[in-house]
Amino acid sequence: MTSVKQHIPPAAGHFAKEIYLWLRGLYYRGNRYTCPICGHHFRRMLPGGFDLPVIKEKQIIGAGRRENDICPRCQSTDRDRLIYSYLKYESDFFHRPNTVLHIAPEPALYKIFSKTKKLNYHPVTKYAEGFYYDTKVGTADLLDLYFESDLFDWVICNHVLEHIPDDRRAMQEIFRVLKPGGKAILQVPISPVLEKTFEDPDITSKADREKYYGQFDHVRLYGKDYPERLKETGFYVRQIHWTKDFRAADKLKKFALNPEEILYLCEKPDRKNRL
Repeated sequence: MTSVKQHIPPAAGHFAKEIYLWLRGLYYRGNRYTCPICGHHFRRMLPGGFDLPVIKEKQIIGAGRRENDICPRCQSTDRDRLIYSYLKYESDFFHRPNTVLHIAPEPALYKIFSKTKKLNYHPVTKYAEGFYYDTKVGTADLLDLYFESDLFDWVICNHVLEHIPDDRRAMQEIFRVLKPGGKAILQVPISPVLEKTFEDPDITSKADREKYYGQFDHVRLYGKDYPERLKETGFYVRQIHWTKDFRAADKLKKFALNPEEILYLCEKPDRKNRL
């Protein structure tokens, strides 16, 4: 499949994908759910994710199969919609000029952010294969970002850190490039029954990573100490439960969000402001 994609011009591939998503969105249209990102309404969202014994055993939030997960039109997942809902309804993200670093940008969020004139938007990823990322998405290594220090008002890093062996170095790089007072949303799959993050450098095979971490390319399973890991980097950390902390929580019920998902909002200290 990869070799076939390599012979399809990127513009043609992205166009074909858009036609397919448009048709799929028409098929599932209805009034039960709304995607806040693309603005369309559906009779149901599509299932996403998969189940493994460790996901159920460790009750991993941000993993496992969910029946109403993926938007038929823009392909946003429940966690994409959570991030967007926070930025739109609970922050000043869209209301003033902001310089934004978006790591491994989700296509649905990329489409919105890249068209928002107030944002000085920098989407980057380490690898860009196939038609998942737009051709304008740049490349960068989260362990050695080429950006100057104290540059960004916001950093968005959604389900990336669990893939990186030296996640503390990645956290330090995110901290470095944020302005004082700048904020980062740093989401990861997390087990609420695991006291400490589990990682073992000897677990390297795909089968063993699935068995112990819940996905073949994860290198750890975060536990309840995840916020402390962030604080050790220097961040102020706020854990936001959308069902009780969002002012617009009632409105969000139609967005098919995961009620167990916690938003990890991190801020680089500034003498003037805190979270």
